[in-house]
Amino acid sequence: MVNGDVRANLRRLEGEAIRDAMLAISGRLDPKLGGPPVPVFLSEFMDGRGRPSRSGPLDGEGRRSIYTAVRRNFLPSMMLAFDSPIPFNTMGRRNVSNVPAQALILMNDPFVVEQAKLWSKRAPANTDAAQRVRQMYLTAFSRPPTAEEITDANTFLSEQCALHGAKDNGERAWADFAHVLFNVKEFIYIN
Repeated sequence: MVNGDVRANLRRLEGEAIRDAMLAISGRLDPKLGGPPVPVFLSEFMDGRGRPSRSGPLDGEGRRSIYTAVRRNFLPSMMLAFDSPIPFNTMGRRNVSNVPAQALILMNDPFVVEQAKLWSKRAPANTDAAQRVRQMYLTAFSRPPTAEEITDANTFLSEQCALHGAKDNGERAWADFAHVLFNVKEFIYIN
């Protein structure tokens, strides 16, 4: 106990919850219950015996992670990085790791990049930058940004606009900002 505060241990969300949160924030989450499984998305690196004849969509048609078909030799890399159980082993309790592969998935996975782009397009573009940053923080973390976070966001957005040029009215800069918010520990951990 510190100054009368009671604190719980920091806990990382499961990969399925992280993926579903990204779908919800981007506006792609399909809340429909039941139905057939969605074929797994096959990257160019997924090769081998038993490879399905066709790949599923990158975002799993917006369906929750529980509806993604499980192909034991073709497991989604994001789910593996975030300790999804391997289907040919029994598991009493899911492992919880903190490994570099998780940060790499959040930075480079095409699914994460696509959801960041979709989310940036959903954020209200007709407001000023500070208000848009506030709205994105509320959506991602259920709290407003601090004054320092707004300043840092504005600096980042200015630098990204300069990097990408003004051709796209800052759309790429906002997509990059959404991608950064997906990579903040506060997005994948429960405090």
